[in-house]
Amino acid sequence: MIVNGLVVAVAGSTGQQGGAVARRLLADGWTVRALTRDPTSPGARALADAGADVRAVDMADPAALKPALDGAYGVFSVQPASGAPGTPPDHSWQDEVAAGRNVADAAASAGVRHLVYSSANSAQLRSGIRILENKWAIEEHIRKLGISATVLRPTSFMENYLHPVWGLQDRTLTTALAPDIPQQLIALSDIGALTALALTEPDRLAGQALELAGDALTPPQIAEALSRATGRAVPYVRLPMATLRELSPDAAEGHQWLNDRRACGADIDALRALHPDLMSFDTWLEREGARQLKRLLA
Repeated sequence: MIVNGLVVAVAGSTGQQGGAVARRLLADGWTVRALTRDPTSPGARALADAGADVRAVDMADPAALKPALDGAYGVFSVQPASGAPGTPPDHSWQDEVAAGRNVADAAASAGVRHLVYSSANSAQLRSGIRILENKWAIEEHIRKLGISATVLRPTSFMENYLHPVWGLQDRTLTTALAPDIPQQLIALSDIGALTALALTEPDRLAGQALELAGDALTPPQIAEALSRATGRAVPYVRLPMATLRELSPDAAEGHQWLNDRRACGADIDALRALHPDLMSFDTWLEREGARQLKRLLA
């Protein structure tokens, strides 16, 4: 399909996922309308410099969303969870669900051709974990609207290892995951690629929910891969669950569920058949991650 001139509105454009999606769509020739609460932020300015039409839009405001989506061919929608970086201190779980519903309602009202919603891996399992239950509530709302949509359910981002808060403190991989638990991982650029695919082939992917992962590795295997790629020893250190619970009860709940479940949700081989350039962790390190990690670990 020829995409030149077709507009895709990206809600949450300055976050990790939204930014990756916006950059991929721009590279593919789409016209990107980047929606953000703060158009003066560094992320918003970078998107503007790359050619995006940056607009000040708060997903909490339905009246602002409607004109922002008018004339758009497609929409990418992702909402930050409570406590996510860059969110206001009073941003709640209820705010996340309301924002996701608002974007979907505005997309339906604007008559967009296709909506891509980024949920979370295993949201459909009804685990009781708040972050997953919120994503599921938004998924259900989209389905009830009856619009053409694809749901993406990404696992942990490979890029998380570029942020010390996610576990590379003191040059160690510190995590509450047990040593024999495979953690599924996805590169942000692959989320961008799969979003572009869904928008380009809506008839093929409408109504589907895709679990996204490019690799599945245990914490020791991740530490070994990081060590190989950076040339620096990165040992795996298991964080006691009680310690994590003190730092973040929500994170502890999710890690405990993963430890108890001992299963991975995404069919990586099937996803690679759909998107042949899907990156493994080693490939991501080689192409993107190692260079940045070497600076982090210097």
